[in-house]
Amino acid sequence: MAAVLTREAIEPVLTGTKFHQFLGIQLEEVNEQSVTIRLPYNELFYTSADGYIHGGILATVIDIAGYFAVFSQLNQPVPTVDLKIDYLRPGRAGDLLFTASVVKLGRTVSIADIVAADTNGKAIAIGRGLFSSKQE
Repeated sequence: MAAVLTREAIEPVLTGTKFHQFLGIQLEEVNEQSVTIRLPYNELFYTSADGYIHGGILATVIDIAGYFAVFSQLNQPVPTVDLKIDYLRPGRAGDLLFTASVVKLGRTVSIADIVAADTNGKAIAIGRGLFSSKQE
């Protein structure tokens, strides 16, 4: 297996798409075990009735974090094959951190586990993504 990509290699790919720019996501940390992405607070992502973050936003960034955990180790596109999310508690206003760890790096598919947490470390959702890692 090749070395894990550096922050300098991953960051332009993460922040280079207009959708990721709209979300405002930032690469918080990269190491051999995980990738952490920050979602800065944006009132557009929260429901007006109760002040909780929309589950679709959580699912989106969970998917992105899982993708980049696998991408950081393979340095190739790894389209999402399947994504499962368990919502643990409502996410209140504030920045959120999404930490993704590769569980299995396979020849055809890879698996990443992702934890979405507030900045105090309290988990609000967990996900597991299956990503296509087949070499072209």
